[in-house]
Amino acid sequence: MIHRFTGHLRGNAVGYLALFIALGGSSYAAVRLTPGSVKSAAIAKRAVTHAKLARNSVTSANVAKGTLTPSDFKAGTFLQGLKGDSGDSGGEGSDGLDGLSGFKGDAGDAGPQGPQGPAGKDGNGAIAAKIRLGNTVTAPHGSSTSVPLSGGSWTQSAGQINLLAGTVTLAVPSSCTGSFGNSLVISVDGQANTFALAPIVPAGTTVTMPIVVGTMSETDGDTQHTMTASFANSCTKGGEDYAVNGAKLDVIAFG
Repeated sequence: MIHRFTGHLRGNAVGYLALFIALGGSSYAAVRLTPGSVKSAAIAKRAVTHAKLARNSVTSANVAKGTLTPSDFKAGTFLQGLKGDSGDSGGEGSDGLDGLSGFKGDAGDAGPQGPQGPAGKDGNGAIAAKIRLGNTVTAPHGSSTSVPLSGGSWTQSAGQINLLAGTVTLAVPSSCTGSFGNSLVISVDGQANTFALAPIVPAGTTVTMPIVVGTMSETDGDTQHTMTASFANSCTKGGEDYAVNGAKLDVIAFG
């Protein structure tokens, strides 16, 4: 047994000697280190952990100002401050810009047909009165001459509209000096309603002229009317007279 141990020791003498020197050198180095002799440059990064530091070995004097962040402290280390008062309301903001117009929408479906309205009044017209010239009348120059009519009265029914239409036949003088317009004036109930122009050419001839269509608005009740006529001759010299040879005037009732 001793022989075997002696042989093992001889074969590994060099290895045991190296181990002894290494352990002894480390212990010697640890004993011989003086404070401040090991600088940070001699220590590998992250080689010194919290467990390797003695309690209270690092104080505030060892920490550079501004190097610590909240993440370096344990949760709950800092007390939470009290909630501050609400700030004042901000002022009213300016109105925003108008938005862009939207796209035109599709046409909607046709709505249902509405109910049928009440029947309208009869749109056909009827002759309410036929008024004619009673006798040929000479209209001297520079005056207004009454033109007698026959059948000149009629009744306008309530709600009716009456129109006045017709023609007049005139003998034009061979000359008319200083005239400012000649005409046959048609009046209803004493108020001028319409007229027919009396031309000065062709001179010395007989012409048939239409009267301008006259209108009479509807009335609330049945109303009696009378038509009269007069010829206004503005010629200035003797012999410049017109003659009214005929007149056909109709009252047309609607409604």
